[in-house]
Formats: sequence, C-alpha cells, structure tokens
Amino acid sequence: MKRDIKVAMVTPWNRKGGIANYSARLVEELRANGTTVEPVPILNPETTNPFAFADIIERIPDDADVVHVQFEAGLFGQLGMSGIGAPWFLCQLRSDPRQVVTTLHEVHAAHSHRGVVGDYLLRGRDTVIESCALRASEEIVVHTRNAERILRNRHGPEIDVKRHLLPAERGKNPTPAEEAKERLGLSGPVLLTLGWIEPKKRFEDVIRALPDIPDVTYFVVGDPHPGDEDAFENALKLAERLGVRDRVVRHEYVTDEDFDDVYGAANAVVLPYRRVSVSIAVNEALSYGVPIVTSSLPYFEELRDRYGCILTYETQSELRSALEDSLFDAQRQSELHRRADKYVREVNWNSFALWTQDLYLNV
Repeated sequence: MKRDIKVAMVTPWNRKGGIANYSARLVEELRANGTTVEPVPILNPETTNPFAFADIIERIPDDADVVHVQFEAGLFGQLGMSGIGAPWFLCQLRSDPRQVVTTLHEVHAAHSHRGVVGDYLLRGRDTVIESCALRASEEIVVHTRNAERILRNRHGPEIDVKRHLLPAERGKNPTPAEEAKERLGLSGPVLLTLGWIEPKKRFEDVIRALPDIPDVTYFVVGDPHPGDEDAFENALKLAERLGVRDRVVRHEYVTDEDFDDVYGAANAVVLPYRRVSVSIAVNEALSYGVPIVTSSLPYFEELRDRYGCILTYETQSELRSALEDSLFDAQRQSELHRRADKYVREVNWNSFALWTQDLYLNV
C-alpha cells in the first residue's frame, strides 16, 4: 500500500448467511494486506422502521477514510417489501464527508415471480435504491456482467461501474470421502445443496431426478431463511410421492469449520436456483474442487462461458444428464476439477483484496 487507509465496512457481521461470510473473508484478506478495516454491523435488518438505520451513520468511525457498504435490500428493513430503509440511509450517506464504495450484491432486471403488481413495485424500488447508491458512492462494485448490463440499461451507459468476479478461497482441502461420510452418517454417492433454505431454490428439480439415479443421497445443508420456515415442506412431500424420501437428508446450518467434512462427503454440488445474482456457495464448491451443477442463470452462465468450471441445466433431462456426468464420468470430473483450480488460482480472495485496495486508493 502506498499509504495507510482505514475502511469502515458496513455489513452484516457475526451472523449466518452469504454476505456475512463474504464480508468476513474480505476483511480478513484486506487486513492481511495492510488495510485497517473496522466492521460496522447492520443491526435489526427485519425492522419495519424506515429510519432505523441512522445508527449506522453514527457508528462509522470518525477517522475512516472510506466507507464500504455491502448492500442487499433484505438487510435494510421489511414492510411489504425489503429495503424500505435503504433510500433514507443512502441519502444520509451521500452527505457524509468520507468516500463511499458500495457493492451491490443483488441486481435484478425484473421480479416476475412476484406477479405483475409485485414486479412493477419491486422494479420501482430497485430503480430508486440504485439511484441513491449511485449518487452516494464514488464507486459501485458488482460481481457479474449481467448486473453491470442491468445497471447501465436502467441508469445510462455513462455510469461508472466496476466489475470483478466473485472470488474463491485457495488451499481448501476436503476431508477424505469415506471419513467425511461416516462422520455425517452418509453413504454412497452424495449430492449437496448448501445455504439458506428458501423458495428461490428449486429443491424439487433434484428430487425429481432421484428416481432415475439409484442409490444417490440428496444432502441439503442449511437453515430456513427467516420467514421461510416452510420452504422445504413441498420438496419433502414430493420426495414422499416419488418414493425417495429416505434419500433426502436435511442437516442444520454448519459453520466454516465443518465445511471440510460437508464438501468431503459430496460427490457433486447442485445449486438449483430460480433466481440469484451471485452465489457464494458455488465459489465455496470451486474452492474444494467438487463438481458443480447449477440452474442456467446469467451468473452461472458467465462462469461456465469464461472458465468451463461448472455444468448448467435448463430442463429436467439436462439436469439428470449433468448430475450423471458429475457423479459417474471420471473424465468430466477431472476436467471440472482442473478448470475449478484455474478459477481459484486467478480469482481468489487475496487477488480480490488487492484489487479492492486499489479501488480505495483511487477514491
């Protein structure tokens, strides 16, 4: 570093969830590379009070040079829709004398899953929040080419957006398969889905494939997202009807310390999202070199096109074929492992931290 910089990182902290884990990794690498970082936790994200986030501004250290906001609407209040406190918070941040960098973790062109009215309201919300973020921030960071395209389409091609692929962690070593499966009470080939249990994951896709892939266990690891406590019930009912309920195993949320066992037990990871901008779960799997199958969404297609490190599907037959390749085709497994290793060598947390430090210096 050319000079000392202190960064206030506005983020969920010491909590479960993707953005909290993402922030912890970034903070660790920034500190290792000489940047002083003080997390400023986002408190009470489920509040219905749109002005409840004033305390964030008050808790930003006076001596911070840069404020880095890790933004997702669900972190800033809920009242009919998420993000109700975001516009006020970002407008207050605009008048802050310190330089602001905002990472937008979820950028969607539409919300058709919410119906015509819901889609209209949520697109309006997104436009307002993004406009506030653009005005408050010296730099906007996204992790996909699709997010950058959506922002430029919505706010004009001249806006300044920085893009960097979501990093993966180097040096991950899974527990040997037999040992990991014994610890977790599993046997035979294992498909893993890890992360929040929520409606935007199509667990049913995987369960429909199980009758055609005998002796495979579907291992689902994670807790229900707040408000989505029943999100897995339909999947379990489908498994009962198809006669594969005994091959669907639920496990509560695990900490990073347990990942070696969880990924060691997995023969393949499957991420059947209906919608998502980015997923840290796919990058965790890349870190462990486990074959990955995902739904065909823009972020996953970008990884497939640029690195060839994952398999994607649109139809049920494509899913079944991808699962069989990832589980039983040794040549395909070897190729995916090699390409995942290339991704991790090029797009890791250390290189991302160095890129982020340069960003701080430029602002």
